[in-house]
Amino acid sequence: MIFWVIAGLVGLWVFKSFYWKRKGLPPGPTPLPIFGNILEFAKLGVEQCFEKYKNVYGDIHTIWFGETPMVMICDAPTINETFIKDAETYAWRPVNQAITYLRYQGKYGIVFNDGHLWRYHRKLTLQVFKEFGMGKNLMQERILDETRYLLQGVNEDLQNGRECKIQTKIDVAVGNIINVLLFGYRFDKNKVQEFAKLKLIFQNHMRALGKPFMRILNFNPVLMKFCPESFLKEYLQSVDQMKKFLQRQIKEHESQIDFTTEAEPTDFVEYYLRKKKSFEKEGNFELYCDQQLYAVCIDVWLGGQETTSNTISWGIIYLMKNFHVQKKLQEELDKVIGSDRLITVEDRPKLNYLNAVIAEIHRCCNLLPLNVPHRAIKDVVIHGYKIPAGTTVVCHIGTLLKDERYFDEPEKFKPERFLDQDGKFFQPQEFMPFGVGKRSCLGEGIARLEMFLFIGNIFNQFEITRNPAHPPDLKRIVGGTVQPEPFVCVAKKRY
Repeated sequence: MIFWVIAGLVGLWVFKSFYWKRKGLPPGPTPLPIFGNILEFAKLGVEQCFEKYKNVYGDIHTIWFGETPMVMICDAPTINETFIKDAETYAWRPVNQAITYLRYQGKYGIVFNDGHLWRYHRKLTLQVFKEFGMGKNLMQERILDETRYLLQGVNEDLQNGRECKIQTKIDVAVGNIINVLLFGYRFDKNKVQEFAKLKLIFQNHMRALGKPFMRILNFNPVLMKFCPESFLKEYLQSVDQMKKFLQRQIKEHESQIDFTTEAEPTDFVEYYLRKKKSFEKEGNFELYCDQQLYAVCIDVWLGGQETTSNTISWGIIYLMKNFHVQKKLQEELDKVIGSDRLITVEDRPKLNYLNAVIAEIHRCCNLLPLNVPHRAIKDVVIHGYKIPAGTTVVCHIGTLLKDERYFDEPEKFKPERFLDQDGKFFQPQEFMPFGVGKRSCLGEGIARLEMFLFIGNIFNQFEITRNPAHPPDLKRIVGGTVQPEPFVCVAKKRY
């Protein structure tokens, strides 16, 4: 009797795991109980699995992170139809992201949050950034200041016969732009070691976050209760270090603000703290709190530093590896700029090939192996498949940018794909590196400006080639973002 009861329970478990829970969802690889498809991710690699599943199961398919299904949408028309035309339905985040909650110590921030708190703080952050120069000449001047320091650093390496560590200089330059926005100061020579430590913390955090086992834990909070702390050691250490740095910065900044005055704030943290004090006087403690400020700072730092610096670094690698593209870019710069003056945003309309090169850098570096997931807030039908409310849905731009239906010879670095018959730069609707819809990248405007000014000025001033002793590698270190291997280069002044 006991045998038949056990056999029946096992049968029900198998029926649920291999049939019932998949019923009605788009096709996909068979998930194992508890593990889902994660073992294959660990075996083949995250990006390789995504590409394989798309080729085998089509543009709409389902993969499983543990017991959590993700509906992956990989073709441009359906992404636009879903995340733009029906944007409100998908403007929500999965409720079970356990690992990211550890980062924020609750449901805070902008990137992984939703609802009223997300809407309010996304709007607030955009408003503050605009006041501090996003989209205006002030932001350009800040970026050009960092460009000058970067170019000066490369010149110093040349004069002193040192190998050029341009990747480190890019990291610092981009980090300074974000830190000035948040805290009002840059990492000068006296603070460059502080930045190096901070960069390592965020880098390790993103690498830990992207590991297959961590992705299972993120979407299956129940497993967290049985997970030994040693499995989370690297991630928890990075979270603790981020928390200590950012909270110390916030507290120090708060101690320097004179709240008795009506002085105009000079950075985001001061703006937020002044708003917080004002709301607290009125008895409103809901919208502004220390945890939300801390979480927004994490989001802005990770979103603004880690992504942009990695993209620019990939761009340097691609232009070293594809030297004919670099030469063609410099021919355009010689024709349009013709001197060592700094390139500005006013030059953008004339620099079609530079714009095409930057677009191709975005496409090839394909920075996010898995876009931040969305949650359908109501029952929906996508191409005949009934997707229940609460299901995780992903616009998988990673496979889209490598799809030969939209980008011929996708494995090649070809900026010409973004030029029309008249040699003018254009962006096809399939090109969406910053995401689409209501959850598109908050810092897209700043990132585009940084890419244009840094890439344009670096290659106008210098010819960048490989160091034969330490050639750059195209190996992709896949974590929360895709990082390049550390590299050095040989720089030669053009003027």
